[in-house]
Amino acid sequence: MNRHEIIDFIDRLLVAQATVSREVIERVRFEDLPKETGDGFTVTDVLQMWVHELRSHHRDLILARGRLINDNPHFHIPHFVRQANEEFGKFIGELSALSDEDLDRKIEPDGRTIREIVEHVLASLDGYFVQQLERAVSDD
Repeated sequence: MNRHEIIDFIDRLLVAQATVSREVIERVRFEDLPKETGDGFTVTDVLQMWVHELRSHHRDLILARGRLINDNPHFHIPHFVRQANEEFGKFIGELSALSDEDLDRKIEPDGRTIREIVEHVLASLDGYFVQQLERAVSDD
């Protein structure tokens, strides 16, 4: 099964989403939310449309994939990939709401810092999950 174009789309989507996220975080402030965008929308409206766009088309993809392969979309390997990416998005969303000054502050009750949490997630993504899966599905 060839997945090169799908992987290319995923890479392009990740870059585009990161770009929009960066622009919003760097440019938009709370006091900007009621401002008009020039086409009858407020900044709040546009941000809500961004969320709705992703939510709406996510549902479209679930339905399309299920119909294309006559599959229950909730019991399929891409389902786990989707769930992990949704949680990753939530993780990045929370992280983006913090400042550099917040990175090294101790968080109760366990005393970890935001930096330690992020480094743990990076280490898990870089060196744990794929290695574990490779061990299980290798042709040894």
